[in-house]
Amino acid sequence: MFNARVTTSDLLRLKIPAPSIEVLEEIHTLEGNTLTSSIERANAGDAQSIAYLQGIFFSVLPVVSDRLAAAKLAPPSIPLLVSIGREEGPVFAKALKRWVDSGCPENGEGGYLRRTYAKALHADFNRLAGRDVAEAANDVSNGSVDVGVEVGQPDEPQKQQFGKNYVNRHVYGGKVAVCFSADQTRTEEHTIRIEAALASGTRTYNWEDKIAIQLSTRELPSVLATLLQLQSKFEGKGHGAQNEKWFSLENQPGKVFLSVNAKGLASRSLPIGPGDCYSVITLVMEQMLKNAPFLTTESLLALIKRTGLMGSSQG
Repeated sequence: MFNARVTTSDLLRLKIPAPSIEVLEEIHTLEGNTLTSSIERANAGDAQSIAYLQGIFFSVLPVVSDRLAAAKLAPPSIPLLVSIGREEGPVFAKALKRWVDSGCPENGEGGYLRRTYAKALHADFNRLAGRDVAEAANDVSNGSVDVGVEVGQPDEPQKQQFGKNYVNRHVYGGKVAVCFSADQTRTEEHTIRIEAALASGTRTYNWEDKIAIQLSTRELPSVLATLLQLQSKFEGKGHGAQNEKWFSLENQPGKVFLSVNAKGLASRSLPIGPGDCYSVITLVMEQMLKNAPFLTTESLLALIKRTGLMGSSQG
């Protein structure tokens, strides 16, 4: 059974930088037994395993994302960085540091970095585009019963765009983990996708058996108002091809309680504390501002305050 804290200690003994627990668990989700067995072999002095571990963990350092931004390359996801580290070992991260420190000149090293990154982006694009398309289609709804919109016919999943920045926020509980991610509908409206998984062990989660819901853009104002505690509760119904999925957010002392549900499956519920709530709020606001670029953050919040009051009066 994977133990993130033990793995952190193992990495530090190998003089390999250890990421946050959340990132480490995401890496284990991606790499599985390859990660744990490589640590065992690295402890025994296996050079190939050490290079593999260095490649992955050097690549996911926060400074790598900063250097990619300085090089004007597309922002990376953790899976993208892991795939580069897996294929290139520590070479990519070291070359990136040298290249950015020297001002990103047009030379062979820059060509290597651009080719490698473009190849990884293309592979990541194919991975995301191919993720359970049938399920994704069922998750997209035209609206929510709560806001007076017809439900039933799902949109098709939006085809992922090459080089797009896939931003997500994870919230971990003892029995449930939830991923909030930036998403788009078929009509290219920006929204949020919620994926909820049950725990399969200590700090490990069964993402293959997740419940996934794509929020309608009409739901976003009420979701944000609830997260901001401007209304006490919101329930989003009518998701999935048969309207068999729904979710709810409810303000409770010191937290917002989220419940994600599908007919015939165990409920995925957990509290979202202030720190995680802040991260989710900023992601929701970012997506809403993309749909209305003429708004400022202040004007968006003013509108949400008014719609939040409407939601509270209806409740």
